[in-house]
Amino acid sequence: MKSFRTLMKIANRELETLRRALADQIARDAAVAQRIAGHDQTIRAEQAIAQRDYESARAYGGYAAAALAVRKALEAERVLINQEAERLRALITEAHVEVRKFERLIELEEAREKAKREKRENAELDEFATMRAARAIPR
Repeated sequence: MKSFRTLMKIANRELETLRRALADQIARDAAVAQRIAGHDQTIRAEQAIAQRDYESARAYGGYAAAALAVRKALEAERVLINQEAERLRALITEAHVEVRKFERLIELEEAREKAKREKRENAELDEFATMRAARAIPR
């Protein structure tokens, strides 16, 4: 039974590690989303400047191509982060199942121990009652 508790502690530790990794991925996704929003805001500002100034409008074409490449790279990074987060979610689900298995094994082991203890106590009480009954019979 002690080994089940040790295994459950290890499984819980692994579960917490996976949860932290998922939290890191979620934070990375939020950071990339924020970078995308900032990038989009910069593009809008550049578009507004390009509409007002002829020289800026001529240079905007090259900027737009570079900005599009950056946007695609950010989106690709976000896709990778989300794929990793999904993988971690699946691992967390498996780890939950593993922890629950150990919890159930511990519960079953405790129930067996309790049943053995009750059986032993009942046997002792039966023996005591038999001995008492034997003394009560006159000879």
